[in-house]
Amino acid sequence: MSSTTKPTIVLVHGAWHGSWCWRFQIPALEALGYAVEAVDLPCVSGVAGTTQFDDAAHNHRHLWVNASSSLAHSYAGPIASAAIKGLSEKGVLGMVALCAYMFPGGMDQGAVIRDIGDLPYVTWNMPSEGLFQTKDPRSLFFPPDVPAERVDWAVSQLRPQSMAANMGIVPPQAWQDDSYIGRLGYIRCTADVVIPIEQQDGMVLGAGGQENWVVRTLEGSGHSPFLSRPHEVAVALDEIVNAFETKV
Repeated sequence: MSSTTKPTIVLVHGAWHGSWCWRFQIPALEALGYAVEAVDLPCVSGVAGTTQFDDAAHNHRHLWVNASSSLAHSYAGPIASAAIKGLSEKGVLGMVALCAYMFPGGMDQGAVIRDIGDLPYVTWNMPSEGLFQTKDPRSLFFPPDVPAERVDWAVSQLRPQSMAANMGIVPPQAWQDDSYIGRLGYIRCTADVVIPIEQQDGMVLGAGGQENWVVRTLEGSGHSPFLSRPHEVAVALDEIVNAFETKV
C-alpha cells in the first residue's frame, strides 16, 4: 500500500443498532480521505437463532477487499476480530475496536451471563421468542454527550437483537494469533455506561495489552461517540491506522 492510499474502513455496528448509526461518522472519515462501507449484521434482521458466527461470516465477506480495516463498536468487537482472521495475507490491515467487547474465542457468553445473574438492562424473548431488547436505551447508550435530537432519532432506529448472538459461543479471534500483532486498535471512552472504562482497560490487558494494541482515549465520551464526537473518532482512528501501516 502506498503512503498516499488509505484503507477502506468497514464499519461494524453493535447490538440493536444497524448501519444507520454511522450516519455522522461516515462523512467525518471521508473528510480524512477514507473510503467507507457500513454493514448490517444478521443479528438485527429479526431472525431468531442468528449467531456470532453468522455475523462474523457476513463481515468477513465485506472485508474481502484489498487494504481494508474495520471499526467495530461494542458487541461487534468479537465479530470484527473473527472476521479478519485469515485475511492478513489478503490485504486486510487490521481492526479498531470502539469501546467494544473483546472476548476469547470459544468463550460461552450464555454461561457467563448466567454466572453473573443475567443482564438487568434487557428484556428476553421480546418482542418475540428468541429476540431481545434493551429496557431503557436512552439512559444506557447515549449519556452523557449525545445531543437530545440525535438520541430521539437513534432510539427510533433500534431493532431487536437475536438472543443466540449474545448467548452463544464466541468465534475464533484474530487477536489470539500472531497475524495482527501491532495492527489492533482500541478507542477508549471514559464515560461509557455500557462498558465502564475499567472493563475496557481490562479487556485490552487480557488481549495482550498495549504491546499488541494501539490505544487512544476519548475523555468524557459515552458509549456512542459516533453520534456525539464523530470527528474525534475519525482522528483517533486515523492515528491508529497510521501506526498500523508502520507494521506492514
